[in-house]
Amino acid sequence: MILSEFDLILSGGQILTLNEQMAVIAEGAVCVDQGKIIFVGATSEVPPGWSFRKRVNLAGKIVMPTFFNSHNHAAMSIFRGLGNDLSLNDWLNHFIWPAERRNISPDTVYLGTMISAMEMIRSGSSIFADMYFFEEDVARACEEIGMRVILGEGILDFPTPNKPSPAEVMNHTRILFDQFRNHPLVSVAVAAHSPYTCSPDIIRLAAELSEELDIPANIHLAESHTEIRTMRERYGKTPTRYLYDLGFLSPRAIAHHGIYLDSEDMDLIMETHTSIATIPNSNMKLGSGICPVSELQKRGINVCLGTDGPASNNNQSMVRDLQQLARIQKVAHNNPTILTATEVIRMATINGAKAYRMNEVLGSVETGKQADLMIINPDQPHWYPRYDTFTTIAYSMQSEDVETVIVNGRIIMENRRFTQIDEEKFLRLIRKLKLKH
Repeated sequence: MILSEFDLILSGGQILTLNEQMAVIAEGAVCVDQGKIIFVGATSEVPPGWSFRKRVNLAGKIVMPTFFNSHNHAAMSIFRGLGNDLSLNDWLNHFIWPAERRNISPDTVYLGTMISAMEMIRSGSSIFADMYFFEEDVARACEEIGMRVILGEGILDFPTPNKPSPAEVMNHTRILFDQFRNHPLVSVAVAAHSPYTCSPDIIRLAAELSEELDIPANIHLAESHTEIRTMRERYGKTPTRYLYDLGFLSPRAIAHHGIYLDSEDMDLIMETHTSIATIPNSNMKLGSGICPVSELQKRGINVCLGTDGPASNNNQSMVRDLQQLARIQKVAHNNPTILTATEVIRMATINGAKAYRMNEVLGSVETGKQADLMIINPDQPHWYPRYDTFTTIAYSMQSEDVETVIVNGRIIMENRRFTQIDEEKFLRLIRKLKLKH
């Protein structure tokens, strides 16, 4: 007898829960209703009175939480390949910032975000934290494709493509916060660009806004030798100490990159419960350096993972970034045990949710959480033989193995086809895009 009808059941496959115990269910099921997970366990234990509007047979497949991309400039897909093989400062000053002044508009941000969103979803991401301009158009793209986003309208000392002053950017952040306060997919953060592009007054005001609205605060930190030298020349202190003294570092803060951190810097980050988002692929491409992940972990600092924008990575695959993170840390320390497969997978999932204080609803496959799930098809040569699923993900998996993505209980990609948008429409638009040089 049918007692209850629910939205969706995924059954008969391996479930990687990524809960605190890292439980793996060999022949498992995940049941979903109204966007939330209502059951996780053995398929044989699903209540016999439950029926489902949609059933997905997982035989031979894997379900795990989707990736949480902790740092991005998604619309910069329109600049992919512009100004390669340069240092960060040369790349920004001579290519990116001039190109942004000439080309960034609501329409280019919308298109660039949609292109990146397709790439992220295809590689298993359901959410990203953005820092860019015209963020309402970032939201528009994400709403259409069905992806989550944390909006961050970029704050700098100088005019941006969207606003003429930092004060107006912060006011716009308030407007975005009010607009998306109860949105199922969209939330808002304060996004101060960096210590070297934000004056002390701007940093203080950004920190105060984050505290007042109780929302995350993003910033690039200790990303290059030039940044360290500039901050010492201007203020006689490291960028981390600068932010600490101005009250920016806090449990709400996420510092991106965190490459050049001395022992005192790391102690300040630990003291304030600030999270660090490591960005390995972008840092390698720009020759910026390597984040001291193991030293941060030893202090109990939460480390999460992001791709950065597609103009400096140059792709949006969290699969590639988590694999590069595992490898580069081993090389940096000449120690293959320094970072394990399960640790990097947690950095790509639950640790991102923790950084943005969303771990009660995202980041693992557990009853009561939002149903953000990916189905992986491991029936590929590079998966065999599979002695351990976590190590296979960390060292062998490819983005193309992600078959289906579910966000907020809705299937937004099924068998690698998008269900909410016309992919070809946006590919036609990006093919025709002509940048102003």
